[in-house]
Amino acid sequence: MALVPPAPGGHDLSLAIPAFYLLAATLGLFVAMLFLLRHYYPKRKRGLEGYLDAAGVSLGFLVFGVILVVLLATQDPHGNGTAYALYETILTGYWLAFAIPVVTVGSSVQARSRGTIHWLFPSMAIAIAMFFGIFAYYYSVS
Repeated sequence: MALVPPAPGGHDLSLAIPAFYLLAATLGLFVAMLFLLRHYYPKRKRGLEGYLDAAGVSLGFLVFGVILVVLLATQDPHGNGTAYALYETILTGYWLAFAIPVVTVGSSVQARSRGTIHWLFPSMAIAIAMFFGIFAYYYSVS
């Protein structure tokens, strides 16, 4: 079964914009911090665990955002309404600004309670709902 290529639309999806540079730089900063931690404190397991505990959710969201935007811009540079809405949902930063703290809190509460308070999946459901809400807004204005 072959994938149907997206229909071209009237929206230019470029990586050469400040919002993408900021997204990529933020991801790069998190990765650089991880490499510096591993370089200067290679045997400090608790330091790595602390970093991953604090930054794990952010890293996941940033990697997802960069991959999605790069795929959209390279595979569909003149995107239709759906591609435009996905692109804007990530690059405007509204979704990331709200979803990352919500999931970080849910993850932290569940981890610190040793799994007795189940907040990770509900917080992820809220982040997904926010994604589709922001996506629906940008789709409606495309």
